Amino acid sequence: MKPKTEPRPLAPEAIVAAAIELIEHVGEADFSLRKLGQKLGCDPMTVLYHFKSKDGLLRAMADHLTAQLRASDPTLDWRGRLRALALQYRRVALAFPCTFGLMSRFWTTGPADYQHIETVYQALEEAGFGDQDLAEVGIGWYATVIGLAAAEARGFLRVACDLEAREITQLPEPSFATVRRLVPAFRSLSSERSYRLMVEVVLDGLDSAATRRRAQPRATA
Repeated sequence: MKPKTEPRPLAPEAIVAAAIELIEHVGEADFSLRKLGQKLGCDPMTVLYHFKSKDGLLRAMADHLTAQLRASDPTLDWRGRLRALALQYRRVALAFPCTFGLMSRFWTTGPADYQHIETVYQALEEAGFGDQDLAEVGIGWYATVIGLAAAEARGFLRVACDLEAREITQLPEPSFATVRRLVPAFRSLSSERSYRLMVEVVLDGLDSAATRRRAQPRATA
Protein backbone atom coordinates (compact mmCIF):
# COMPACT_ATOMS: atom_id res chain seq x y z
CA MET A 1 0.00 0.00 0.00
CA LYS A 2 1.33 3.43 -0.98
CA PRO A 3 1.88 5.84 1.88
CA LYS A 4 -0.82 8.45 2.17
CA THR A 5 0.41 11.82 0.94
CA GLU A 6 -0.88 15.21 1.97
CA PRO A 7 -2.27 17.38 -0.84
CA ARG A 8 0.17 19.94 -2.14
CA PRO A 9 -0.69 23.39 -0.72
CA LEU A 10 -2.13 25.84 -3.22
CA ALA A 11 0.10 28.74 -4.20
CA PRO A 12 -1.44 32.22 -3.90
CA GLU A 13 -0.80 32.81 -7.60
CA ALA A 14 -2.81 29.71 -8.53
CA ILE A 15 -5.69 30.82 -6.32
CA VAL A 16 -5.73 34.29 -7.90
CA ALA A 17 -5.66 32.84 -11.43
CA ALA A 18 -8.56 30.48 -10.60
CA ALA A 19 -10.50 33.30 -8.96
CA ILE A 20 -10.15 35.51 -12.04
CA GLU A 21 -11.25 32.67 -14.29
CA LEU A 22 -14.28 32.08 -12.05
CA ILE A 23 -15.38 35.71 -11.79
CA GLU A 24 -15.08 36.13 -15.56
CA HIS A 25 -17.32 33.07 -15.96
CA VAL A 26 -20.01 33.81 -13.36
CA GLY A 27 -19.71 37.59 -12.83
CA GLU A 28 -18.96 39.45 -9.61
CA ALA A 29 -22.50 39.09 -8.22
CA ASP A 30 -22.28 35.29 -8.27
CA PHE A 31 -18.62 35.03 -7.26
CA SER A 32 -18.05 33.49 -3.83
CA LEU A 33 -15.32 31.83 -1.80
CA ARG A 34 -17.47 28.71 -1.66
CA LYS A 35 -17.58 28.45 -5.46
CA LEU A 36 -13.86 29.18 -5.65
CA GLY A 37 -13.17 26.43 -3.12
CA GLN A 38 -15.22 24.01 -5.22
CA LYS A 39 -13.29 24.99 -8.33
CA LEU A 40 -9.95 24.50 -6.56
CA GLY A 41 -11.04 21.39 -4.68
CA CYS A 42 -10.30 22.92 -1.30
CA ASP A 43 -12.04 24.40 1.70
CA PRO A 44 -12.76 28.16 1.39
CA MET A 45 -10.71 28.64 4.56
CA THR A 46 -7.64 27.68 2.53
CA VAL A 47 -8.16 30.82 0.47
CA LEU A 48 -8.52 32.95 3.58
CA TYR A 49 -5.27 31.50 4.93
CA HIS A 50 -3.39 33.26 2.12
CA PHE A 51 -5.44 36.43 1.73
CA LYS A 52 -6.94 36.94 5.24
CA SER A 53 -10.32 38.02 3.83
CA LYS A 54 -12.42 38.08 0.68
CA ASP A 55 -11.38 41.69 0.17
CA GLY A 56 -7.76 40.59 0.40
CA LEU A 57 -8.36 38.12 -2.41
CA LEU A 58 -10.23 40.69 -4.51
CA ARG A 59 -7.36 43.15 -4.10
CA ALA A 60 -4.86 40.49 -5.17
CA MET A 61 -7.01 39.81 -8.24
CA ALA A 62 -7.01 43.52 -9.10
CA ASP A 63 -3.24 43.62 -8.63
CA HIS A 64 -2.87 40.67 -11.01
CA LEU A 65 -4.61 42.78 -13.66
CA THR A 66 -2.40 45.75 -12.83
CA ALA A 67 0.60 43.52 -13.50
CA GLN A 68 -0.71 43.09 -17.07
CA LEU A 69 -0.16 46.81 -17.77
CA ARG A 70 2.93 47.63 -19.77
CA ALA A 71 5.04 50.55 -18.60
CA SER A 72 4.86 53.76 -20.64
CA ASP A 73 7.89 54.74 -22.74
CA PRO A 74 9.84 57.14 -20.48
CA THR A 75 11.02 59.13 -23.52
CA LEU A 76 7.44 60.30 -24.21
CA ASP A 77 6.25 63.67 -22.93
CA TRP A 78 3.80 63.74 -20.02
CA ARG A 79 0.75 63.58 -22.29
CA GLY A 80 2.18 60.66 -24.20
CA ARG A 81 2.94 58.71 -21.03
CA LEU A 82 -0.57 59.22 -19.63
CA ARG A 83 -2.18 58.44 -22.99
CA ALA A 84 -0.19 55.20 -23.31
CA LEU A 85 -1.15 54.11 -19.79
CA ALA A 86 -4.83 54.95 -20.39
CA LEU A 87 -4.79 52.73 -23.49
CA GLN A 88 -3.19 49.94 -21.44
CA TYR A 89 -6.06 50.14 -18.95
CA ARG A 90 -8.49 49.85 -21.87
CA ARG A 91 -6.70 46.74 -23.17
CA VAL A 92 -6.84 45.03 -19.78
CA ALA A 93 -10.48 46.04 -19.19
CA LEU A 94 -11.55 44.48 -22.49
CA ALA A 95 -9.63 41.29 -21.70
CA PHE A 96 -11.02 40.97 -18.14
CA PRO A 97 -14.34 42.88 -18.08
CA CYS A 98 -15.70 41.37 -14.85
CA THR A 99 -12.48 41.43 -12.83
CA PHE A 100 -11.64 44.95 -14.03
CA GLY A 101 -14.47 46.37 -11.95
CA LEU A 102 -12.34 45.62 -8.89
CA MET A 103 -9.83 48.27 -9.99
CA SER A 104 -12.00 51.07 -8.66
CA ARG A 105 -12.54 49.40 -5.29
CA PHE A 106 -9.05 49.88 -3.88
CA TRP A 107 -6.96 53.02 -3.44
CA THR A 108 -4.01 50.99 -4.74
CA THR A 109 -4.17 47.38 -5.87
CA GLY A 110 -0.81 46.41 -4.35
CA PRO A 111 2.82 45.85 -5.38
CA ALA A 112 2.21 45.89 -9.14
CA ASP A 113 0.49 49.28 -8.92
CA TYR A 114 3.17 51.51 -7.50
CA GLN A 115 5.38 51.87 -10.58
CA HIS A 116 2.39 52.97 -12.63
CA ILE A 117 1.33 55.36 -9.87
CA GLU A 118 4.81 56.88 -9.94
CA THR A 119 4.50 57.27 -13.72
CA VAL A 120 1.16 59.08 -13.37
CA TYR A 121 2.32 61.50 -10.67
CA GLN A 122 5.63 62.24 -12.38
CA ALA A 123 3.72 63.03 -15.58
CA LEU A 124 1.28 65.32 -13.77
CA GLU A 125 4.14 67.06 -11.99
CA GLU A 126 5.77 67.61 -15.37
CA ALA A 127 2.47 69.09 -16.58
CA GLY A 128 2.84 71.74 -13.89
CA PHE A 129 0.78 70.75 -10.85
CA GLY A 130 2.01 71.45 -7.32
CA ASP A 131 1.88 68.82 -4.61
CA GLN A 132 -1.66 69.33 -3.28
CA ASP A 133 -3.16 69.65 -6.75
CA LEU A 134 -0.99 66.74 -7.82
CA ALA A 135 -2.48 64.42 -5.21
CA GLU A 136 -6.05 65.41 -6.05
CA VAL A 137 -5.70 65.48 -9.84
CA GLY A 138 -3.95 62.10 -9.80
CA ILE A 139 -6.88 60.44 -8.04
CA GLY A 140 -9.22 62.13 -10.49
CA TRP A 141 -7.19 60.88 -13.46
CA TYR A 142 -7.41 57.32 -12.19
CA ALA A 143 -11.14 57.59 -11.51
CA THR A 144 -11.75 58.91 -15.02
CA VAL A 145 -9.60 56.41 -16.91
CA ILE A 146 -10.63 53.35 -14.90
CA GLY A 147 -14.28 54.37 -15.02
CA LEU A 148 -14.13 54.96 -18.77
CA ALA A 149 -12.39 51.64 -19.42
CA ALA A 150 -14.87 49.79 -17.20
CA ALA A 151 -17.80 51.45 -18.99
CA GLU A 152 -16.54 50.27 -22.36
CA ALA A 153 -15.79 46.77 -21.08
CA ARG A 154 -19.32 46.45 -19.68
CA GLY A 155 -20.92 47.63 -22.91
CA PHE A 156 -21.79 51.26 -22.23
CA LEU A 157 -19.65 52.76 -25.01
CA ARG A 158 -21.57 51.28 -27.92
CA VAL A 159 -23.97 52.18 -30.71
CA ALA A 160 -27.57 52.87 -29.81
CA CYS A 161 -29.75 49.83 -30.51
CA ASP A 162 -32.95 49.99 -32.60
CA LEU A 163 -35.15 50.37 -29.53
CA GLU A 164 -33.06 53.18 -28.06
CA ALA A 165 -32.88 55.04 -31.37
CA ARG A 166 -36.64 54.69 -31.85
CA GLU A 167 -37.34 56.02 -28.35
CA ILE A 168 -35.22 59.08 -29.04
CA THR A 169 -36.87 59.83 -32.38
CA GLN A 170 -40.26 59.69 -30.66
CA LEU A 171 -39.29 62.39 -28.14
CA PRO A 172 -41.23 65.63 -28.73
CA GLU A 173 -39.75 68.53 -30.60
CA PRO A 174 -38.48 71.12 -29.78
CA SER A 175 -37.72 70.03 -26.22
CA PHE A 176 -35.35 67.31 -27.40
CA ALA A 177 -34.13 68.76 -30.70
CA THR A 178 -30.43 68.18 -29.96
CA VAL A 179 -30.61 64.54 -28.95
CA ARG A 180 -33.00 63.78 -31.81
CA ARG A 181 -30.53 65.32 -34.23
CA LEU A 182 -27.78 63.08 -32.86
CA VAL A 183 -29.53 59.77 -33.57
CA PRO A 184 -27.43 59.04 -36.72
CA ALA A 185 -24.27 59.75 -34.69
CA PHE A 186 -25.49 57.51 -31.85
CA ARG A 187 -26.05 54.78 -34.45
CA SER A 188 -22.48 55.00 -35.73
CA LEU A 189 -20.53 55.26 -32.50
CA SER A 190 -17.16 53.54 -32.17
CA SER A 191 -16.28 52.51 -28.62
CA GLU A 192 -12.55 52.81 -29.30
CA ARG A 193 -12.97 56.22 -30.91
CA SER A 194 -15.08 57.40 -27.98
CA TYR A 195 -12.49 56.15 -25.49
CA ARG A 196 -9.57 57.76 -27.30
CA LEU A 197 -11.45 61.04 -27.75
CA MET A 198 -12.28 61.25 -24.05
CA VAL A 199 -8.66 60.53 -23.09
CA GLU A 200 -7.60 63.49 -25.25
CA VAL A 201 -10.32 65.66 -23.69
CA VAL A 202 -9.02 64.77 -20.22
CA LEU A 203 -5.42 65.50 -21.26
CA ASP A 204 -6.47 68.85 -22.74
CA GLY A 205 -8.29 69.67 -19.51
CA LEU A 206 -5.25 68.77 -17.41
CA ASP A 207 -3.02 70.90 -19.62
CA SER A 208 -5.40 73.86 -19.32
CA ALA A 209 -5.78 73.48 -15.55
CA ALA A 210 -2.02 73.22 -15.02
CA THR A 211 -1.48 76.35 -17.14
CA ARG A 212 -3.99 78.29 -15.02
CA ARG A 213 -2.32 77.09 -11.81
CA ARG A 214 1.09 78.24 -13.02
CA ALA A 215 -0.34 81.66 -13.85
CA GLN A 216 -1.77 82.19 -10.38
CA PRO A 217 0.33 84.40 -8.08
CA ARG A 218 2.06 82.53 -5.29
CA ALA A 219 0.80 83.16 -1.77
CA THR A 220 3.26 85.04 0.40
CA ALA A 221 3.94 84.14 4.02
